[in-house]
Amino acid sequence: RQLVEGLSGRVLEVGAGTGLALPGYPDAVTSVTAVDVDLGALLRARARRSGVALLQADAQALPFPDASFDAVVSSLVFCCVDAPATALAEVGRVLRPGGELRLLEHVRASSPVLALAQDLLTPAWHRLSGGCRLNRDTFRLVENAGFHIVRREQRLGGVGEFIFARRP
Repeated sequence: RQLVEGLSGRVLEVGAGTGLALPGYPDAVTSVTAVDVDLGALLRARARRSGVALLQADAQALPFPDASFDAVVSSLVFCCVDAPATALAEVGRVLRPGGELRLLEHVRASSPVLALAQDLLTPAWHRLSGGCRLNRDTFRLVENAGFHIVRREQRLGGVGEFIFARRP
């Protein structure tokens, strides 16, 4: 709920999975489009909220016109995407100027000890978890994609973060 609180307008949820976040969208959100690469997960998401447009799509090639959405939301997706810079460029393309990007992600820890543990665990975790990379520096990827960081809130001892940003 913290990820979607205060949103309004047209929202794209990238990597919606089974739709756990869908019931939490505020009434000011006029439309939600949810995409995921896993069709089975999207079919399960259908039961979580009516009126949501569900579409099988890859974050690295979003099938929407430029500036289609007021906000883009994603939870634990960019740690799994093979080409996160490409996916963030796509998000920037479909987000209107001034639109919001809200992420909840695994991130590389700032603590050298935790970062080393992430480096050691990532190869096995990647195979077991469907592609997650515990040590990805998602915050830097968002910055490098040209987004203006509005808020960064570390969680789970620095290995998880809320990242709220705006498209210039």
